[in-house]
Amino acid sequence: MTVYFNLSNPKLPFSIESIGNHWDQVSLQRMKGYPLYHWLQKEKGIGEIWIENQKIRLNILNIGEGILIAPFVAHAYYPITKDWQTNFATFDGNLKQHFNDILANQTFILVKNSEHFSFTHNIQKMITAFEKEPEQFSLSVLCYQFLLKLGQYYEPIENDELFKKYIQPSLTEIQEHYTEAITVTQLAQNRYISPQYFSRVFKKFMGQSPYQYLTDYRIRQAKELLINKPELSIQQIAIKVGFDSTSQFIDLFKKRTGYTPKKFRGLY
Repeated sequence: MTVYFNLSNPKLPFSIESIGNHWDQVSLQRMKGYPLYHWLQKEKGIGEIWIENQKIRLNILNIGEGILIAPFVAHAYYPITKDWQTNFATFDGNLKQHFNDILANQTFILVKNSEHFSFTHNIQKMITAFEKEPEQFSLSVLCYQFLLKLGQYYEPIENDELFKKYIQPSLTEIQEHYTEAITVTQLAQNRYISPQYFSRVFKKFMGQSPYQYLTDYRIRQAKELLINKPELSIQQIAIKVGFDSTSQFIDLFKKRTGYTPKKFRGLY
């Protein structure tokens, strides 16, 4: 087992904050998520991962399968067998604000090793690069390659025709226009269906209503601004992520996270 923590090099475009392999995975609950993109891949044994307030349950059963989780997305790990081993990495760097562009704004993506690229092998290459070169330049290049491959090889679970027709374009619309006033009626009209039908289909695939998804997306964007843009006031952040008022933002933020925006910023 090889594990390293606190490796972040903010001067590099891509860096590793933590990395390890052959890790004896224990139960872990992160109900407020993690502040960086987080990779976890099965090496052996069986475990379960719960994502986004336990709305989506994933059984990680096959060797070589992995998941990348976006910042501040609630998740938990539960070993099913005692021999559940994983490799992991958390990604940092001065370009971390653009990681979501590389990874298509997904809250999580699933990938597995293939004959063309082994994520398991790449984790070991990154560990070796760090051990050989403290300056981490080679490691930064490997990080970039790793993230690009994740974006290329993840297997969308959204192959249903209803999802492709109604939900995927709505998610894109939310992600591109979350700073603006968006309503369920507007989203439904843009798909030429009724708001009631749209809400039923959306909840079927996403496990929550369109309004809840939009609110959670805005809260995730606000979390990143609170941490990475200390020069912005709470009021400025509320406006930037699309809330009608600062009081509405503070109220919803506290309901979703258990903290006020100011206290959350202080935690990091």
